[in-house]
Amino acid sequence: MLTKAYSPEQSAFGQLNTGREVVILYVKEFAEEVKTINESGLSTYSYDWFSTEQQDSYVLKISWQNGIHIAIRFDRQHFKILAQLVEPKDLILTATPLSELTVMAEMSGCDFLELSGVLTFSNLTFVDPSSTTLKN
Repeated sequence: MLTKAYSPEQSAFGQLNTGREVVILYVKEFAEEVKTINESGLSTYSYDWFSTEQQDSYVLKISWQNGIHIAIRFDRQHFKILAQLVEPKDLILTATPLSELTVMAEMSGCDFLELSGVLTFSNLTFVDPSSTTLKN
């Protein structure tokens, strides 16, 4: 499987005002995909986990019905993020740096991040692809 995957540059963990646990990832390379998917109105997606050929990283590939897909690569330094996703969590993907969102929140006196132009995925769970077996 040849897929171009990008690693998150920043991440955060938290809780939405609804009480749901969330992982937020900043991946700058997905700015155009985030915009395209939001403008298309697509909401149905599927996702799969893969390990790299060297078995040292994991890739989350998310696909939509129109053929658009994104792939996020989690290297060793990102394994804390994967540990957060062992239990189902909502995932928010943003193309705006989290540090910028934090500064904007501080400047406006808010204790929350104002997220716009993001992709959200509900109840996403990390499953180690090397631990799953195929059943006939």
